[in-house]
Amino acid sequence: MNLPFGMGIFGLIICAVFAFNAVRELRRNVEGHSRNAAMIHIAMVSMFVPFCLYVLIAYAP
Repeated sequence: MNLPFGMGIFGLIICAVFAFNAVRELRRNVEGHSRNAAMIHIAMVSMFVPFCLYVLIAYAP
């Protein structure tokens, strides 16, 4: 496995962790900083996942 492909997989794992925690926080439905941060994390994940997928496709072994 080459380095870019490995980093693409690592990025997807990190995105999954961030998305899981953000969705868990949004389900609590409590106003405040944590809810705002969770909404920002969902937006970040939605932008980073396509890039990770592009890297995986471009550098597939």
